Amino acid sequence: LPDPPFTPVDIAEPEAEVAIPLIPEAPPQVEKITSAPARRRIPLWSLLPVTAVVVAAVAVPLLWKQNAPAAEPAPVVAQAPEPVVLPAPADLPKLTAGLPLHQADVVKAKEEKVEEKTKPADEPVVIAAIPKDALVMDAGQLKAGTTKFLNGSWRVLVDIKDPTGKAPSLRYQIQNNKGTARVVHGSNIVCRAEIFSGLHQNGELMIKSRGTARCADGSRYPMPEISCKAGTSDVAQCTGRYDAKTIVPLTLKKTGA
Repeated sequence: LPDPPFTPVDIAEPEAEVAIPLIPEAPPQVEKITSAPARRRIPLWSLLPVTAVVVAAVAVPLLWKQNAPAAEPAPVVAQAPEPVVLPAPADLPKLTAGLPLHQADVVKAKEEKVEEKTKPADEPVVIAAIPKDALVMDAGQLKAGTTKFLNGSWRVLVDIKDPTGKAPSLRYQIQNNKGTARVVHGSNIVCRAEIFSGLHQNGELMIKSRGTARCADGSRYPMPEISCKAGTSDVAQCTGRYDAKTIVPLTLKKTGA
């Protein structure tokens, strides 16, 4: 290849430097800042006693409440049971070494046989017939307060004897609670007395005399005070009272109207 053509280059000369005078700068003025007076620092070790006192003042009451002993209930004293005194065992008989000993046999006690009592068969109830001449105290009349069943003639059988050994004979004639009594005693001595009858509040029949009986020989004969109660089948059960110590059973039998 052919070389390129050479071209001349003009190099400019450097310009002469112009000297600029230096102006000295004023030194910067430092402004004085007035700061607040510094606080006095308290060392931490000096605060430890105060803190300890405060903590102790708060903690001591709490610890006192927690550690305070709770009120314990009064102990219950159990009563000791009374000692049971056992009787001293009886002294056993001493065995003689010389006798031959053998094992005892168990003997069963004989069982007692209980005999069963046979129940009696139910017996029929027998109602005794009422004698025709018996004194029957009618329940209806007793309730009504009347004694019509006593009207008529009656023979009084008394379980008593006079000095001669004979029982006196008494005959009553009653009509509407009034009547007469005839007594024969001893050697056929006849005595007479007035009598009357009535009902007691308890339903008891009473037959009394107005004093002693007058006898044909001029003597007096005591008359019994008769009291009767209704018994079985309303048949009268009577007793005769001569005095406080003499009370005898008697029976009334009807002899006529």
